[in-house]
Amino acid sequence: MPAVARSSPGTTHHNTVVLPKAKIFFQLFPGILGADSDRGIANAPFTLKVNGRLVAQGQTAADGSVTVFTLPASGDAILEVLGTEYKLLRAPLEPVTDPAGVQRRLQMLGYQKAPVLTAFDINAEEALLNFQGDSPPVDPNGNLGADTQAKLTSAFGE
Repeated sequence: MPAVARSSPGTTHHNTVVLPKAKIFFQLFPGILGADSDRGIANAPFTLKVNGRLVAQGQTAADGSVTVFTLPASGDAILEVLGTEYKLLRAPLEPVTDPAGVQRRLQMLGYQKAPVLTAFDINAEEALLNFQGDSPPVDPNGNLGADTQAKLTSAFGE
């Protein structure tokens, strides 16, 4: 760890701590339409363990989400909810202009169930069409235009 210089007593310091953050959804069906009460699996107990140590516990929100602030750069982060353990990984996300980046976002939003590929296939096209159909005023045409990329970026929260 690098040394930290100390200043004189009474000096105010303003430090910023950046915590990795992820919002994970547990829903009855994919997409963004419908009320939270229709889709989200609310009030499900969860625990989060980092390297075997309990760091958070609670219940899923009304929209079925769990917000996690403590993803380690290395080691294990395990989210347990509904009797299932999910290993959480912190990894860079592909650009929204890249087919894999589009598919990864569609997968994280619950539209794509198939594995992420480097090119679009029938599963990715179906996921994109479903997302576009749920995202007015985007035209559900299966094309990855600027309007779809902007809506996908907005929906994903980047």
